[in-house]
Amino acid sequence: MQFVSVGTGHLGSYVPEVQAISVPYVMGTDTDVVRKVLTGSKTIYNDLADRFENVNLKLLTMISEGEMVWGANKAIRSPEDFAGQKIRTFTSTIPVETYKTFGATPTPLSWGEVYGSLQLKTVDGMVNPIYFIYNAKWHEVQDYLMFPGQQPYVGTVSTNSEWFNGLSAEKQEMVRKAIAAAEQAAHEYQLKINQENMDKIMAERPDIKVVTLTPEERSRFKELSTSLHETYYDVVENAYDDADKASAREGAKKILQNLIQEVKDAS
Repeated sequence: MQFVSVGTGHLGSYVPEVQAISVPYVMGTDTDVVRKVLTGSKTIYNDLADRFENVNLKLLTMISEGEMVWGANKAIRSPEDFAGQKIRTFTSTIPVETYKTFGATPTPLSWGEVYGSLQLKTVDGMVNPIYFIYNAKWHEVQDYLMFPGQQPYVGTVSTNSEWFNGLSAEKQEMVRKAIAAAEQAAHEYQLKINQENMDKIMAERPDIKVVTLTPEERSRFKELSTSLHETYYDVVENAYDDADKASAREGAKKILQNLIQEVKDAS
């Protein structure tokens, strides 16, 4: 296999440092800022290049698939509103700890189990981009959709590094040109499909309530999310042997701090 496209959470199993992107309120959801950082981050593409090489990967690009949206059967505007709410999350550590920190009860489930769980109310809510919510029909079993400005869902495209390095310079350039064209097409497509699917949700469920958190409301979640920086450091540290743990933790701190600065610079 020469190419793979996965979310940063899955990629983090191989390159744990890349999970800095999964920490809430690091990337934000400004479309232009997110795209600029995801396609040109020196922190990710240069500083982490050797980590990718260690697992025979070469990261070619990252693509936003749209803002992560909360679903629930009540308005969620504060951490207090999350109290007693079971929210379906991905199984990796950072998403689970995120919703614990926000006041909810995270409930990891495979996506195929989510519709029935929401319908039976064994789970109260979920989080995903709009295009996925619509295609999974989760909007049929939720009364509210919240836009918290938290983060995008980020997909990645990588290649087998050994295979890529064995290509001629001309063929390597062909791959890079193809990836650049694919990133452009994917960027435009995700904007289109998320808007179209939001329109479809409103047409099919005109009674669904859409909530966009105010800057003041977001600030409370953003403040809580700073404690998750330590969670990220722990995740990276625990991925290494004892002799490398201290340097891995320090490296993770630099990665996250540099990424936050890149987002500020791009804003």
